[in-house]
Amino acid sequence: MSEKQLFSSTVGRQIAESFRYWVLVVIVTMAITAAVGSVDASSADQGVESLSEANTAFAWDLYKRQAESAAAARSQNIFMSPFSISVALAMTYLGARAQTRTQMRQVLHFNDVQNDQIVHRAFGNILSSLNQTQDQYKLYMANRLFGEKTYAFLEEFLSAVHEHYDVELAPVDFR
Repeated sequence: MSEKQLFSSTVGRQIAESFRYWVLVVIVTMAITAAVGSVDASSADQGVESLSEANTAFAWDLYKRQAESAAAARSQNIFMSPFSISVALAMTYLGARAQTRTQMRQVLHFNDVQNDQIVHRAFGNILSSLNQTQDQYKLYMANRLFGEKTYAFLEEFLSAVHEHYDVELAPVDFR
């Protein structure tokens, strides 16, 4: 069977889609690992390695889910930033309590990180290392928190989000 015949078959298409998926997962995982690896040694003591492992596990879970959804929808391409999604969810995790906090901790694999303070400090270290001015690139992440303008958010939460993620909450009328 020729290559053209192989990839025109259903099985061939599934193999090609699976291959594209795994290549993308490997590239994204390598990019996250490289970014985390560039953090200085003093930051490493703050749990950056364990957060990197947690983010990698979350990225694999996320891509598996997206690949299943894409296969079901007969879509061929998946493009997302699991790191950006992790940062956005970590910001909301900072304000979560009780069962919601427990569930988010499990899904994001933060159970693998020593404690919550280390999670947020490590994210802050990674984000600042990605945007060092001496680098030949500048990575802009469009993470922002939006909150109902009539809701009174705790000052402790707003301060912590600003401290670790350099983000301000934008009030929005969701009603």
